Amino acid sequence: MFHIRLMQIADLSAVVRLQDHCYADEFYESPQVVAKRLMLYPQSCWLACYQDKVWGYLFSYPSRLGQINPLGAEFGQYEQANCLYLHDMAVSPDARGQGVATALLQQALTYAGTLGLPYAALVAVQNSAAFWQQQQFSAVDRLSEPASIALTSYGKDAIYLARPLN
Repeated sequence: MFHIRLMQIADLSAVVRLQDHCYADEFYESPQVVAKRLMLYPQSCWLACYQDKVWGYLFSYPSRLGQINPLGAEFGQYEQANCLYLHDMAVSPDARGQGVATALLQQALTYAGTLGLPYAALVAVQNSAAFWQQQQFSAVDRLSEPASIALTSYGKDAIYLARPLN
């Protein structure tokens, strides 16, 4: 059985390898940006591990509903956060069907609850919207102009999704 734990700096090479394996080239984010994100929000970045293998990861951070950082940008910092933004989740093909994505999501939602955040949100790419909709996320149609522009950095098929947390 796999387990979920906080990500550490020593995990970044495995995380970057998994990112490269799971995402198309247009979603590439440099190891330097990935490291800065972990250093900024180490309490909201998790790994799913099985034995000595990284089966999945999730980067998230407190944000504002409707706020979208462009692809490859550093995470923002928000004094009045009302949302846990799930920036990047990847699951190894070796782990598909094992509940890794759901477990990582549950870890994030539990964390959001400890912060008292009423929403979670993300940008769905690579045809992942159906998975997120099964997890009670819905498309947000009305975005500010800056958020709409940032959304385009994720490609024409990207969808901004959110869900209330109870």
